[in-house]
Amino acid sequence: MEEREEKAEKANQAASALGSAMQKTLADLRPTFAAAYGLDEQLVTLAIAKASVGVAADAASQAMGMATDECDELEERMFDVIFDAITELQVTEGGEK
Repeated sequence: MEEREEKAEKANQAASALGSAMQKTLADLRPTFAAAYGLDEQLVTLAIAKASVGVAADAASQAMGMATDECDELEERMFDVIFDAITELQVTEGGEK
């Protein structure tokens, strides 16, 4: 069991490092995407969130051996959960819905 926990910890460290690298890359690319697609800061951020959900769903589905249609459903469900949570937080914190 100790070996399994060690592997899980290493996987968490790798995920953290990957996330940091992706955040930096996306921050560097933000102005390029804004100019290329004529988007403001908020829309570029939402585009990044949508793309990130797609990447996460694809990676998870590959790891679990899911079919393409299952991956598509997973992506849609993940996207719904994230934006439902955002909406709920905005209402809870007194923001606009």
